Amino acid sequence: MKSAKLFLIGMYVHLFLSIIIPISILYFCFDGWDILGIGLLLFYLFMIVVVQIMGCVCFVMAIDAYRKNEWDKLFSGWKMLKLGSIPFYVINFLYSFIAWFILVGASRGILILLVPIPIIITCLMIVQSGGVGIFYIMYLRKHLEYNKRPSNIHYIMQVLSVFDIISTIIILKKYNIK
Repeated sequence: MKSAKLFLIGMYVHLFLSIIIPISILYFCFDGWDILGIGLLLFYLFMIVVVQIMGCVCFVMAIDAYRKNEWDKLFSGWKMLKLGSIPFYVINFLYSFIAWFILVGASRGILILLVPIPIIITCLMIVQSGGVGIFYIMYLRKHLEYNKRPSNIHYIMQVLSVFDIISTIIILKKYNIK
């Protein structure tokens, strides 16, 4: 699925911008906000929206692939998103933890009110990629014998951080899918 590949690329672009933009704003706008700082911030916010739209498009394309019985596309998109995004989530977590720890500490706790925003953005990405996984699990449950079908718990696991990777690995190993 091309939409899954574009969404995955968008996730990494988002991560790159999440690191570079704040550093650039601090460097170029140390004495106060100017047109460059405002422009960088607006560009960053625009890119967040673009990546979220790409995730929604990927989800809609997964629905379309499921309806058209394009199982190979659905599988490749699911596997690419779940396994290809592991470094994204690890780096995102580490960077976010360090950056927000510093920001909240430097602001003496005032900025703690903003911490849920990047968490929500990241969780939305997990849910969007999990949608692709849910449709692949629906395919497996539809086409495998009753006693060999994946458990319903995998539906929930696909939209929960860390559990989505565990679910994906379990399904890939259990059904010997490559």
